[in-house]
Amino acid sequence: MSDYTHVMIAIDGSEESSKVLARGMALAAPGSKVSVVQVFDTLVGNYSYELNMGDFALAQREYEEAVAKQTRAMLKKDCPSLPAEAVHFLRGKPASEIKRLAESLHVDLLVIGSHGQGAVKAAVLGSTANAVLHGIHCDVYTVRV
Repeated sequence: MSDYTHVMIAIDGSEESSKVLARGMALAAPGSKVSVVQVFDTLVGNYSYELNMGDFALAQREYEEAVAKQTRAMLKKDCPSLPAEAVHFLRGKPASEIKRLAESLHVDLLVIGSHGQGAVKAAVLGSTANAVLHGIHCDVYTVRV
């Protein structure tokens, strides 16, 4: 039986997100609150400096909308009882935003994938997961992906 009353699951929109989501849902005891967070980092590294700021803002917004649409479809399929207000789409540095939200929601367990979509996939522990571990107030469960 789990002692956790609020489980937050951090996903990144990758194919592995379903696995992280399933593990997080399994760790949540009946009656526990569950939140899901997805943080969009700036796409600056993926675009040429030739884009003007208007084009960049549009590209960022279109990217976020497309990924959020995929995430909502996955959540509807895998977690149909999860209320919309329990899903958080944020923009910023993923580790910082995840820690900030976890503290503000009084989460007592964070579930996160061991690797994400970032460039450091070959590392033993993904850069975001590693950064989250430093200074977070709650337990962290990493899912090998």
